[in-house]
Amino acid sequence: MGKEFRGIDHGQRVVTDALDSISSNFVVRREGRILGALRVTYADDLAALSDEFAEHEEVFALQPFIDNFQGRICFTSRLMISPELRGSTSLWRLLSEAFRKAMNDGAYFDFCMAPPGMAQLYAQLGYRRYKSNVVYQSLGYDIPMVQVIRDVRHLEACGSPFLKVVQEAVEGKRCEEVEWFLQSYGEALQTYDLQSRDPGQALEDTALLARESSGETIFSGLSREELDQLRGNAYLLKFEAGDHIIRKEERREEMFVVEEGSVSVERGSPGLEPVVLGRGQVFGEVSLLTATGRTADVIAIEDGRILVLSRQTIMRLMKKNPRLMSTLLFNISRILAGRFVEINDTLNKEIDHG
Repeated sequence: MGKEFRGIDHGQRVVTDALDSISSNFVVRREGRILGALRVTYADDLAALSDEFAEHEEVFALQPFIDNFQGRICFTSRLMISPELRGSTSLWRLLSEAFRKAMNDGAYFDFCMAPPGMAQLYAQLGYRRYKSNVVYQSLGYDIPMVQVIRDVRHLEACGSPFLKVVQEAVEGKRCEEVEWFLQSYGEALQTYDLQSRDPGQALEDTALLARESSGETIFSGLSREELDQLRGNAYLLKFEAGDHIIRKEERREEMFVVEEGSVSVERGSPGLEPVVLGRGQVFGEVSLLTATGRTADVIAIEDGRILVLSRQTIMRLMKKNPRLMSTLLFNISRILAGRFVEINDTLNKEIDHG
């Protein structure tokens, strides 16, 4: 995909695009400063922008939704929150206002594009994966997700903060769009929406992964209780063969643990062959620790699953469980040191052979 950020004014620190003028824009202000923002765009309004509408139609696979529920579709985008507001109620108030407006305006389906590090947040709100991921040339690997706004049962299951609002609006009435979605996308949800798996089984899978991992592993020294806490704060993501999970130089702050399948780490430097990582191995840890550009491309060799740990999650766990995080970060440092030694040995061999 060729999505780009257009309308960037670095001097004024402003980002604009064509959707701003046709969208409902929500902001959090403090002392004259905007510290949070979110945008909701309705599909009927977006139709006036043919190129943008066509792009949304493609990446979200909208045609079935349009055929059955035209006029009931919206998109949430440009969620931004200042670090000084993280951990406060401001984020939830911002999201709740946007959700309430979309529901009151008659929307049934709200679509968003989540980077891996944000997917867990959206899942907690009630968004679900229903199709394969996409790769934008400038933004990287993203996850299309949909919120079936009046699906009370799902909102209750995931503990969504929107549950009470929807319960009051629905009042126990039958919602045909919910039934249609579950019937039409039930198989897709089984394939992609891994958050719906049995929580107990998910914890057992991670415990088994830790037991099977050998050598320098991220799980070394963690108790079962700590493993469960780590898994509870990670997002399980399905990937497919050929997915470009990480692109070199892109600025993202997630780390990944391979739960199933394998990926190829391609550093693109002379003398450095691609490295295949499989079950229990990690990638993306450098950017998670340094908040710098990615150092390699990572491409899926086969279908599989990865656990996603965001920088924000790591920072939160540092406060909640410093012992867990000290062990985890020590393990990451050992993995990095081992990889540095391997790269150094490879380069020395290249030099020796002239």
